[in-house]
Amino acid sequence: MTSENSIKSLEKIPDKPSILLVGIPGPGLIGILSVSYVIHSLDMEIIGEIENPDMTPVVFIDNGEIFGPIRIYKKGSLFAVLADMPIDYEMASSFSQSLIEFSKKNEIDIIIMINGIHVSEKNIENIKTFGLSTDEKLDAIMYENEIPKFLTGMISGPDAIILTYLKNSPIPSLILFTQCNFFFPDPESAIHTIKTISNIGKLEVDITEFKKQMNYLRLQGRQLMEETLNVLQQEKEPQKPPQIYK
Repeated sequence: MTSENSIKSLEKIPDKPSILLVGIPGPGLIGILSVSYVIHSLDMEIIGEIENPDMTPVVFIDNGEIFGPIRIYKKGSLFAVLADMPIDYEMASSFSQSLIEFSKKNEIDIIIMINGIHVSEKNIENIKTFGLSTDEKLDAIMYENEIPKFLTGMISGPDAIILTYLKNSPIPSLILFTQCNFFFPDPESAIHTIKTISNIGKLEVDITEFKKQMNYLRLQGRQLMEETLNVLQQEKEPQKPPQIYK
């Protein structure tokens, strides 16, 4: 494996870059809904799993096969990591390290992490996806795809841990935040995200089937959304400043 010190940031993003999509449970389940549909639509092949020592022991059975909760898919130069369980504080560091190591080993050009951002009143006809990049060379991709920058705000919890690792990684990363309902699975916002992903990766993803299944997806995602909210709403006790002045 190439040593970390010898890995350099890209001089230029290739015209057809190798991309790693990352979908984990978050607000509106945007990452899960969008990445899982891209995997299904493109018939991506499962090539492995991310094993995490801090992960709650759980496996999923699908069509008689046993799978772990964090799986890796591939088709051509497109890779995807999909997590069927929330990434909590204990898992965030090792999960991030696994993502980066996998990306180095497979010569990934861009990591794209998909997430949601809460809005109190969402305009279904004008849903926006904002972008946050760890490398200015990705600004051109945001501009070409009319993705406004995430300019001001605060990110906390496990997501902050993951973003810190991505920021310090030599692999350029683009984090997408789509406006959504924070508390419920939000297929409408996921559709907008799927279109954004498709434009960035120049993918042909037909969303007809997704539109037909939106009510089913809302019901199917309820349990995972509840588990995700439990993680998102965990607040560590804030440090109080010393009371110098009284």
